[in-house]
Amino acid sequence: MPTLYIDMPSGIAGDMLLAALIACGADRGRIEQDLLALGCGAIRIHAESVMAGPMAAVRVDVDAEQEPRWIQGPSTLKSQAPEPTHQHRPYAAIRDRLSRTPLPERVIKRAQCCFRMLAEAEGAVHGIDPDLVEFHEVGAIDAIADVVGCCLALEQLGIDRVVAGPIVPGHGTVSCAHGRMPVPVPAVAEMLRRTAAPTKLLGWDTGELTTPTGCALVCSLADAFLGTVQPQTGQISANGTGAGHKTIPGLVNAVRCLILNDTVHTTDSLWQIEANIDDMTGEDLAVAAERLLQAGARDVWITPLLMKKSRPGHLLGVLAAESDRQRLAELILVHTTSIGVRWHQVVRQILPRSVAETVVRGQRIRCKTVALPDGSTRSKPEAEDIVAAAAALDLPVGEIRRLWAARSA
Repeated sequence: MPTLYIDMPSGIAGDMLLAALIACGADRGRIEQDLLALGCGAIRIHAESVMAGPMAAVRVDVDAEQEPRWIQGPSTLKSQAPEPTHQHRPYAAIRDRLSRTPLPERVIKRAQCCFRMLAEAEGAVHGIDPDLVEFHEVGAIDAIADVVGCCLALEQLGIDRVVAGPIVPGHGTVSCAHGRMPVPVPAVAEMLRRTAAPTKLLGWDTGELTTPTGCALVCSLADAFLGTVQPQTGQISANGTGAGHKTIPGLVNAVRCLILNDTVHTTDSLWQIEANIDDMTGEDLAVAAERLLQAGARDVWITPLLMKKSRPGHLLGVLAAESDRQRLAELILVHTTSIGVRWHQVVRQILPRSVAETVVRGQRIRCKTVALPDGSTRSKPEAEDIVAAAAALDLPVGEIRRLWAARSA
């Protein structure tokens, strides 16, 4: 089970994380190709080798047309004339566009969680519903490409788990679309509060070190932060450094990523959130469960119960990372009829795993292989890739499975 560790001693921005993942081995060209699925035209990622202080690093620049503004029409997304200054893209438009892309399910889920976290933070700051939030700098195409590009890179590298160090927001002020703001800007401060992410404050004026996009990526992707997980053994299979564009006195402006491959089974700590519900229809409960998965729940399940007064009911169970626990508990209270939730910490044992791709008649099918305690392995193709290949080739799902098995033998 490859684990990504994100070390950000001088903060983080979306392009810095993308650069570090490319330095770890993610294919820049493939990311560019997959970004075409957003329907925003060609998005170019320029990567160059630079020195970040004493360390060799990669720095990226995203080149994309910024003019088209997305607005929500009755049933489609429309284009509007270029804006003279800042970009204003509604969160709802970004969310809906992502949901229609043919990208891998986990890429879409990770990107949706990131933008949802940003929208909830901005909504809380401005006192509006998250669906009504309009992003400024975060709504620019290059920022959207940073988020989706990072999620594509994680998928390429087969990352199943993300662990992050403390977040360093910086100190001082920064100029943005809302004017001159204190650091951390309100949206970053709100995300740090909501996720309880460990934060390291510096005592001198550095300006903004952690951008809203960078903060949202770490807080939404991290399954855990250092200090909240069990010790883990393994081998470092890749490491990469992503450089920022600013020179910061006293700091090396870079993000470092390490990929650790488990050599033995590992354990980690998660939170199990539960609610007993006896006054909600199955249809509505299913919608709530899907909403929780989209919001970053590691797993969601519904179990039939016989409750007090002999009423049939359901136990809604959610598995969540520490950084998501409070937010997902609040979503349960908002999207179900429950008036209370409970939670407890659980430890799970995880088998080492790896992800590889097999091409079947031009269609890419990912396969997950796990190492069993007796030393043997077990492999299984990703179901959504099988279904997508069957649709693309107009063949039965069973035939695609047979072709995959023959190719993988």
